[in-house]
Amino acid sequence: MPADNSPVLIITGASRGIGAATARLAAARGFHVCVNYLRNQKAAEEVVAAIQQKGGTAATVQADISNEAEVMRLFDSATSQLGPLTALVNNAGTVERQTRLDAIDTARLQRFIRSSPLRFAQ
Repeated sequence: MPADNSPVLIITGASRGIGAATARLAAARGFHVCVNYLRNQKAAEEVVAAIQQKGGTAATVQADISNEAEVMRLFDSATSQLGPLTALVNNAGTVERQTRLDAIDTARLQRFIRSSPLRFAQ
């Protein structure tokens, strides 16, 4: 774990796109960054390497944020590798074809409900 008092940030879905860009910018502004990914370990490691190459601190953690146990493991791992968490960018999402609400099948609706952050507020 880094010994300084830099803020620590988890970014979900940070292996590519907006998440990766956010991770690089946050690191440039002094954050220690946890790069969360679901499947693309290589891309997540490339983001971390780019951050480290510029003198920043970052780590990868694979976790499916639609699974509460994996979210808990993500937070525990980020804390143990980088220090106490100070911020979260909840960037991860699923991309599915656009459709009307009345045309959504039950499986898709259940995936949406399982991935909703509101379920943690019970």
